[in-house]
Amino acid sequence: MPQGVELLYLLNYPGNLKNIFMNRIISLLFIALSFTATAQTSVEKSKILYGLCTKDSLTIDPFGKWFNTTYDSYQPNIVTMTSLKKQSFDNISIKVFFGTWCGDSKSEVPRFLKLLTAIFFPDKKIQLIGLGTGDSLVKQSPGHEEDGLGIFRVPTFIIYKNGIEINRINEFPVFSLEKDLLDILNNQLYTPNYRSFASIAKWLTDGTLSDENISVAGLAKQLKLLVNDEHELNSLGYLLLKQEKKKEALKIFQINYNLFPESANVVSSLGEGYYETGDIKRAVAVLEKALELNKNPQDIKGILEILYKAKEKEKS
Repeated sequence: MPQGVELLYLLNYPGNLKNIFMNRIISLLFIALSFTATAQTSVEKSKILYGLCTKDSLTIDPFGKWFNTTYDSYQPNIVTMTSLKKQSFDNISIKVFFGTWCGDSKSEVPRFLKLLTAIFFPDKKIQLIGLGTGDSLVKQSPGHEEDGLGIFRVPTFIIYKNGIEINRINEFPVFSLEKDLLDILNNQLYTPNYRSFASIAKWLTDGTLSDENISVAGLAKQLKLLVNDEHELNSLGYLLLKQEKKKEALKIFQINYNLFPESANVVSSLGEGYYETGDIKRAVAVLEKALELNKNPQDIKGILEILYKAKEKEKS
């Protein structure tokens, strides 16, 4: 948006919200002054591992520094590790989805691989898949090994028995990597982090999230006790947008709004979801509500940018 357009838009905006907007102008001016025009420079992207790879590929530059340090320093619990060594791995295989750009992956993947080595888990039964970040392969690999598996956070460690998933560790362990893995292998009650993801992965696969007749309130009720906070579904909605799953993303934003209707962040995300799916009239109405609810001046600029685009589209 051209510099100063947000202020012009506010000053000329008709209707009852004008006073609300005017009260925020001083805050907006402060934000605008904090942004300076800078010349774009070409920055070389850090190397990222994509797709199927090996443990050896993580031990060399530019990944070796963080991988080897964490790998060498991690000491799995001896008692738990002894119990794991008694397990039969004949029918067990594991897939590890991770990002070499991800802080949690840098922390947990070396530890998990150290654990598997310590319990003599066969390397041939471990599949390592590197996923992309803020690019065309966001949370995806070139071979799309993640398709249909509901990989919303990384790292994700999926444990299979006879080729069928029995459970997974999402992003970080519930207790410890060794205890979590032992509970999973022993068929103990184990619920991974982000409990809502299992239901959402199923809904993505069976078409529930793209069905316009599905009740948002009904889905929200099913997830109410599973969602930790507003950011869990919000970030998932944006991930789906980046993956061009716009209808599904909108449904997630709608569910989140049903759960957290007073959050300006959730409401503005819903407005963006309507905008991305072409429902401009609803986008404008929802984004205006987000401005009313907003208590953080730093968020105004982002809301106004998408609202300005929506209003311009509404005119055309």
